[in-house]
Amino acid sequence: MKILVILFALVCAACQPPFLPAPSRPPEAVETSPTIILADASMPTRISSNSDDDEDPTVVRARDGRFHVVWSSKQKGRVDLFMRSSRDGQKWTDERRLTDGPDENYYPSLLQSRDGAFHLAWYRLQRKAGRMDIWHMRSTDGRQWSKPAQITNQGQDWGPTMYEDGRGVPWIVWSSRRMGNRELFAVRSEDGGKRWSVPYQLTRSAEEDDFPHVIERRGGERLLVWTRYRSGSKVQEFHRDATSEVVMASGRDGLHWSAPLTLSPPDQGARYVDFLPYLFPDSDGQRVYVSWTSSRTGIKGDILARDVGSPSSALVQLTRGEESDYSAKIVPTAQRGEYLMVWVSTREGKADIFAQRFRF
Repeated sequence: MKILVILFALVCAACQPPFLPAPSRPPEAVETSPTIILADASMPTRISSNSDDDEDPTVVRARDGRFHVVWSSKQKGRVDLFMRSSRDGQKWTDERRLTDGPDENYYPSLLQSRDGAFHLAWYRLQRKAGRMDIWHMRSTDGRQWSKPAQITNQGQDWGPTMYEDGRGVPWIVWSSRRMGNRELFAVRSEDGGKRWSVPYQLTRSAEEDDFPHVIERRGGERLLVWTRYRSGSKVQEFHRDATSEVVMASGRDGLHWSAPLTLSPPDQGARYVDFLPYLFPDSDGQRVYVSWTSSRTGIKGDILARDVGSPSSALVQLTRGEESDYSAKIVPTAQRGEYLMVWVSTREGKADIFAQRFRF
């Protein structure tokens, strides 16, 4: 996979090269390696069919039970967002292009709000100008979309995620360098995505904060996970900086958050890369799990998961391959205890989008 040379363009998973484990370092202290168990998973189904790279998947299980996947696709010198749908996660409709224009479109996040509308946020790269900003559009049926609306104008914003709070208000959270280091910001819309608030700054730390994801649990508690790097970590090193860790904070209003707790296992020797976290609930909304991309399996990167309520529990390995597996997004299916995961894999020689079902 090709590395983008423009400053900051590497911050998206869409621009990620094949996963490279960090150089080995002598362990600084004795630590217990977590138990890793293999998930009960179906055979992977390839979703994308492009001859170039396809990355950055996002998935929702809609109110009618259908799965919808959007991803970033490089085709004929352009980078646009495409969409496919499925009733069973195996047979998928034809691709539909969602964006069209000279700029490059990366890292989409898809949401269906309680009123049935679909919302899509992503970041758009203007390569010549070196700018990245957050964009949004909405649809009543997932087929006809509104004109894309620009949400930010700082030129230093990327990696958005969308969620809906308990009042039915959609939010967009992203990472930005507007403060000098990477911090997390958010906007919300009180009218269903037509107008958006001014940006709110969510994190204030010396570290570098990237790749957020948020969900709201029953009862109103919100959980925010993201990748935190050491202070001064370079954007271009995001996929191989072993100071990375997956952290989580909680809150109730979307603006004020607790001190973060580390969810990824201890790594005192800075030997592993743990990044790109994603939260997903069980079908009953009682338990919440977190998945992320990790080099702990000793291959080129795999997807791991664990219960956020049991930080000392065994890790569940969701992928098993000799090539890179990364950037997983997961939703519960209609079957209790079963989930559909979409992710990026280079198992067929280049970056493609795959799907599989698994059970916890």
